[in-house]
Amino acid sequence: MARKAEVRYVNFYSAGSSAYKLDAMPMPRKQAAPMPKRRKSSKILLKVDPIACAGVFLAAVMLIMMAVGLYRLSSARNQVAQMESYVSRLEAENRALSEKYNSGIDREEIHQIATQMGMVPIEQAQHIVITVPVTEQVQEPTVWEAVYTFLVGLFA
Repeated sequence: MARKAEVRYVNFYSAGSSAYKLDAMPMPRKQAAPMPKRRKSSKILLKVDPIACAGVFLAAVMLIMMAVGLYRLSSARNQVAQMESYVSRLEAENRALSEKYNSGIDREEIHQIATQMGMVPIEQAQHIVITVPVTEQVQEPTVWEAVYTFLVGLFA
């Protein structure tokens, strides 16, 4: 690297032989400059999009509705489980009662009582077949069919 030259600044000003005059009076103090007034800051306005607010509100409502629906679904599932256990208990009780009822029936005794009353077995009974003609019922038109026929009649 190249060597730089040394630069010295020389002050050629000298006061000379003149004597300085000393002031006995101190310099008057300058009054403090008034501070600049603070500017009022303008209010920052945030414009809110009503559609975005409506979307957030709708999302919150849907979240609440989903939570309520899940609660109702769980309570319905609990009721289904209770009803299934109740049905299985009733079926078991029905089987037990049917066995008890069937064990108390004496078929021979019932046959003797029925023959004494004059009843005959179904194989010996006379069968008469009666046929009844079924008339076809006229169906009334549905609401949509009635509206359709009205519009067809209106524009025909």
